Amino acid sequence: MDTELRVTLPGAEGNADARRALAALDRFLALLGQLEDSVLNKRATRSDERTTWAITHVRLGSLVTTLAPNRLKRGATTRTLDEVAGTAVSGLAEAEQRDGVPPGWTVKAANVGVELANVLGLLATDGMVVELLEQGQVVRNVTVTRRAAEHLAAALKVRRQSIGSLIGMLDTVSLHQKREAGLWLERTGERVPVTFDATQTGQVTASLGKRVEISGRITRDLDDRLQGIKMRSLTVLPDKAATTPASDLIGLDPDLTGGSTPEDYLREIRGAS
Repeated sequence: MDTELRVTLPGAEGNADARRALAALDRFLALLGQLEDSVLNKRATRSDERTTWAITHVRLGSLVTTLAPNRLKRGATTRTLDEVAGTAVSGLAEAEQRDGVPPGWTVKAANVGVELANVLGLLATDGMVVELLEQGQVVRNVTVTRRAAEHLAAALKVRRQSIGSLIGMLDTVSLHQKREAGLWLERTGERVPVTFDATQTGQVTASLGKRVEISGRITRDLDDRLQGIKMRSLTVLPDKAATTPASDLIGLDPDLTGGSTPEDYLREIRGAS
């Protein structure tokens, strides 16, 4: 691979804060991992599932290190890592200039970017220089400061809201500080917080453990993931199993009823219980 990343860690030559510099390098490598997940559209469940980056050159005193991919993640290619390196540098440059999640970055990558930039100073002399190298030549560079953390953090506070409804099983009500219940979504199995007001408390508590449809204002993050719903109305729905027509039993197992009609089979097993 001809693409490398050269990282000059914060601090004047011979006077760099070793702990802060290593923390910045650790977060930079974590950022590369998140961007790799994004490029491949496949999230790694463990850090050792990602591509490892080798240190190909170190210059002491000024803490300059050059990184290149070593053992590639399954499914990754050198072209993948070229894209990861380029997206890292262009994204950090974007974050230095303005609020927003950079193109090619996910919310998780932006959060790691905040952690990285938070260990840096506001001045360029106290920032981290990242250079994109191709065949040993610098093709792009950026000085990352805490300003990038401020811009990324501002973007991460943005939420998208819409009116809609969610169906699932209602559980666990909390009345401390804010009124909130949990809704286990029928379609995805994820748990979504449901907030409600004092006048709705009785209706919510009476619906615990039931299949419900909650309508209201839905909040999503920048990756379009559900963050919660502010309840406007609640409707208790029939249990899903109870809504399955008896005739559907034949589709599950043609021999299940032993030749009886589905209705006769259900009457028989109910009488035996």
